[in-house]
Amino acid sequence: MSPPNAIQSEASPAAPAAGLWRSFWFWAGAIALLRIAGLLFADGDLGPDEAQYWTWAQDPAFGYFSKPPMIAWIIAATTGLFGDGEWAVRLAAPLLHTGAAAFIYLTADQLFGRRTALFAGLGWLTLPGVSVSSFLITTDAPLLLFWSGALFMTFRIAKAGAAPTTDFVLLGVLIGLGLLSKYAMLYFIAAAGIAVLFSKDFRTAIMRPQIALTTLIAAAIFAPNIAWNAANEFQTVAHTAANANWSDNLFKPASLARFTGGQFLVFGPILFTVLLAAAYGIMRKRNASGDKFVLLIFALTPLVIVAMQAFVSRAHANWAAAAYPAGVILVSAVLTERHAIAAKLSLALHGALAALFLIAMSNFALIDRLGAGRAVAELRGWESLSSQIASQTDGFDAVLFDDRSMIAEMLYYQRESDLDIAALDPNNGVHHHYEAFRPFRPNDHERSLFVSILETDAHVNYRFREIQRVGVVSAPIGSKDMRQFTLFDISGYYGPPGIQYTD
Repeated sequence: MSPPNAIQSEASPAAPAAGLWRSFWFWAGAIALLRIAGLLFADGDLGPDEAQYWTWAQDPAFGYFSKPPMIAWIIAATTGLFGDGEWAVRLAAPLLHTGAAAFIYLTADQLFGRRTALFAGLGWLTLPGVSVSSFLITTDAPLLLFWSGALFMTFRIAKAGAAPTTDFVLLGVLIGLGLLSKYAMLYFIAAAGIAVLFSKDFRTAIMRPQIALTTLIAAAIFAPNIAWNAANEFQTVAHTAANANWSDNLFKPASLARFTGGQFLVFGPILFTVLLAAAYGIMRKRNASGDKFVLLIFALTPLVIVAMQAFVSRAHANWAAAAYPAGVILVSAVLTERHAIAAKLSLALHGALAALFLIAMSNFALIDRLGAGRAVAELRGWESLSSQIASQTDGFDAVLFDDRSMIAEMLYYQRESDLDIAALDPNNGVHHHYEAFRPFRPNDHERSLFVSILETDAHVNYRFREIQRVGVVSAPIGSKDMRQFTLFDISGYYGPPGIQYTD
């Protein structure tokens, strides 16, 4: 038999190791590092929205045509430190989701304990939607960080009994920064109002005099974006309304079905099923008290609002992403209490999918072999197309585009050139950022290379006297698909019929 001290010395290294493997912070750091490494080896171009956000970052402001300014500020910070490579543009994405997971972990810990917190934090990091979003820089990532932070502060205040004023200040800061990230942060305010209305315990805990300070701070942080919109004809608000598309044929059950089905992909089939079951159970019991009820309100509010939008017109699956910080905490609490095996199965499934996605993003050929090439088509071909177009620009005053995606990619991939790149609107209206802030200028652009999404000259033949087809540029975006643009030499602008364009 070994001496007791020998047994202790042999066991002591194992205990910290076992604790490490059960540590959220260890896994969160490891996943973040793996995703950053994945960005360094990613096999794809910037997507059109990402390239557009990069162009915004070159001109920091308090607002932009289609989004609040936070995404541009974040990209300006990461590229200012690490250069303008694709990985640096996207660098904040995995970091922001790691931050959101930390707030989710801390919230779950204070409500349900360490075991539930571990499942909730790791559950967030391995959600299918988060795995995808961690490799793309989008407005969802900062929104979800500040939403998760605000959720943590909300419950911290509610649980404190006599929360310090600094907690109310921090809550206001997080809500204000969330509003500067994406207007969907308004759902948080709506959810808090609903919770106050229907939960007496929550209303008693949160409605303190200091909540007025929270409101003032959030409004003060958001105010510069409102001022920017007022100075720019409320472009962001108008774009958001147009995106809702309420002028189209309304009431579309098929759109609602697609949106609902998309939630099983974003949140995961097991977790979304459990969320729906938990919602039914809580509502059936009519238990309008307790932390689970309040979490359900914060989860259902974005889901219901966006589902209504999907039914009325259309909605993308990620539009309800704000439902899932509260959703993953609620579901983790239910599963760890009653169905631990299902929690582990979901975590293992999502972890395996996250690992596969990490590998696939550095090897698009693998994606093609799996028959999923179209899933990454938006990340392919842009650098090649921009180089082909740039090679045709000798002798022209400017390069004009009728496609927002291509102009964004051209600005990014030809960022070292001195090309004059501008938007030529096809219908005499302003429908995106470049038509508003980089428009065609007849006095400066007398002879231009026009790059069109069409094969014909339909977008210019009613306003230019001289039009000559130059050729076609194309690039593969999958094993079988191609992206193509047609080039025209245009000059002699005379304006649309009945309208004379003037600078």
